[in-house]
Amino acid sequence: MSRVDELRKAGSAYSVKFLEFIRIYSKDKISVTCIFEGEDEKYFSQRVTDGLAPLNWNGLNAGGKKVVLDLFGAISTHPEYEKSRYICFIDRDFEDWLDNPNPDKIYITPCYSIENFYVSEDCFKRIISSEFKVTEFNEYREEFGKCLGFYRSSKSEFAINTSHFNYWVKAHRIMERDDKAPSSLNVRNVKIGDLVTIDFNGINASYDFEDPTSVFKDSLKVELCSGAMEEAQASLPIDKWESRFRGKQVAEFIRILLMLLKTDRTSRTPSFFSEKGSVRLSLSKDNLISELSQYADTPSCLIDFLGRYKSNLAV
Repeated sequence: MSRVDELRKAGSAYSVKFLEFIRIYSKDKISVTCIFEGEDEKYFSQRVTDGLAPLNWNGLNAGGKKVVLDLFGAISTHPEYEKSRYICFIDRDFEDWLDNPNPDKIYITPCYSIENFYVSEDCFKRIISSEFKVTEFNEYREEFGKCLGFYRSSKSEFAINTSHFNYWVKAHRIMERDDKAPSSLNVRNVKIGDLVTIDFNGINASYDFEDPTSVFKDSLKVELCSGAMEEAQASLPIDKWESRFRGKQVAEFIRILLMLLKTDRTSRTPSFFSEKGSVRLSLSKDNLISELSQYADTPSCLIDFLGRYKSNLAV
């Protein structure tokens, strides 16, 4: 798709979503319109309900960060809609330099994306305890420790084996920021299997650390400038990988890890667990964000954002 086609498509998406906002506002001027950049409502839904209570709200899937920001710009300067009740939610992605035009109306994740809220140790413990019935204190406490050890070693290996991919993608984003990128990059086509293999024996890289372009099957050969790579590496320290590495791969990592544990736990002859148990999680790739939403972390900045917005309405 050419740059002209991309702009035309973005303009069309913006027009459609602005009309959708108008329809929501026309029908319900009291409720808050929550504008999400994608399917993030699956994560935010209950948190927004709790944070805005007793206010009601309606969700709008804008279909992209740029469309969300365009909608904000249009609504905030429109004589009829500028005082309407609305807030926006977007992912930070690799854009550390992103300047929030209105922190009272726009929430930007403190991490790469909402998917990064699903990989913390606390989140893992909640899932194992509630869904696998393996806790730190019940009769399966030894297996709880075993699960935790597997999680810790796996995430350490995952961080190391995906670091070069993340450095490379962020370096490209930095070059785009500086108008130095020679071509666009389609990261959405990169599957977890293109990067690593994950099993009980460990995690191994599936790509060449020296040439991560091998995972971009539809991309031209792209040379990165050394300055962009140095900035990328400095901004993505390994000890911060849970929040700063690309969310889609992070979420898929935790899904596969849980699938390995579920398959063994529900097996007639488990090898990791001592005996068979019931696990009802489906852990589908398309619906993981919804299925595990109740266990994901809720950052204090989100609670503060929703509380501040509700307080501002009362002023």
